[in-house]
Amino acid sequence: MLTRRLFLGASAAALALPAPSLARTPATRANAMERAMRQLVEGNTTPGIITVLWQEGRPAYMGAAGVRAPGQAEAPSAADLFRLASMTKIVTSTAAMQLVEQGRIGLDDPVARHLPEFEGLRVRQADGSLAAPQSMPTLRQLMTHTAGFSYNFMNRPGIAEAYRAARVTDGLADPEVTTEEAMRRLAAAPLAFQPGAEFHYSLATDVLGAVVERVTGRPLASFVAERIARPLGLDSLTFRAGAGERARFVPVTRSAQPTLALGQGWVPIPGREDVAFPATRGVATLDPERIFQPVAYNSGGGGMAGTIADYARFLQALMNGGELEGARILRPESVAALTTNATGGMATLRGPGWAHGLGAGVLVDPAAANTRLPAGTWGWGGIFGTQFWGDPQNRIVGVVMTQTAVIGSGPVANLVREAFYSAE
Repeated sequence: MLTRRLFLGASAAALALPAPSLARTPATRANAMERAMRQLVEGNTTPGIITVLWQEGRPAYMGAAGVRAPGQAEAPSAADLFRLASMTKIVTSTAAMQLVEQGRIGLDDPVARHLPEFEGLRVRQADGSLAAPQSMPTLRQLMTHTAGFSYNFMNRPGIAEAYRAARVTDGLADPEVTTEEAMRRLAAAPLAFQPGAEFHYSLATDVLGAVVERVTGRPLASFVAERIARPLGLDSLTFRAGAGERARFVPVTRSAQPTLALGQGWVPIPGREDVAFPATRGVATLDPERIFQPVAYNSGGGGMAGTIADYARFLQALMNGGELEGARILRPESVAALTTNATGGMATLRGPGWAHGLGAGVLVDPAAANTRLPAGTWGWGGIFGTQFWGDPQNRIVGVVMTQTAVIGSGPVANLVREAFYSAE
């Protein structure tokens, strides 16, 4: 167990940040999170878990339970690398908003203005026929998942079959596929609905990442490194890791049962594997090795890796309105667009009480969502087992990381997060 006392020493040094003021995180709340993490490890849900909190602009807590890898003795640490999966999305949306601020793209630009391969899009009708869209999907709709795209693992009837036929990749495997090929395949498949008609979680942020690449003439990884990671001092954030960094990566596991229930045991995922996605009765194809492959396209929706410490710093920059320690990456109004409701009353993937901004889910009704988080909290998770939230009311950003796929980003992280808010 990585205790708060140890965090004051070795872990504070690893974070390269001032020692945390634990007065900002009362002992009762820290103890509650630690009990929750131990419960998850001892209950055989995940081999290891780590949590970081910033409050009022400063590091306030880090704790961990279990081991970073099966068969090892070390707990997860601030130096470990995690596959971030869909926690990449808000980074890509930040990159896109930087281009909006520069006047190089507009939120209401049609996607095909920047990616002509999408000019021939068709919409699948209820009877299975295809028709031209009433309006072409826009960049704003990409960012709110209302453009009409899907994921294979979302298992939408009619669309899942079309995606398989077009060999659409979800950006979580298929390391031989380039950006151009990924977009060509997706453009060959139909939209699931008329753009703007509904929220449907999708590959839209991969398309957004391709727009960033096409507009800037450089890989998404290069743009993110120069415009986001370096100014904020985020040395670990990457779309591609070298072989020398392999030992720093936390190995991926999954629940031993195709369920979202806790305590079902876990098994390793050493390579490409089809993993159950119970929420849709679909299957997610995951490949932990993708991050090491030189050809794999920079998936704007799920391709990044990094440390929990660096990711928390990125979130704190957003909480600060786009600035951290003198480095500004966005204007406050751009951050507000990323983190406030842009989908109205549409149902979203997170369920009742949640809406979506241009970069993350947004809590609008805590009672409906059955959470103690305050309204206005924004956040998201990643299918490899990660989750973040930003709580403007209490000036808190939190990150929970495992590498236990699917269940780690929801039931596991939720238990730790809610423990913090439930403790008296």
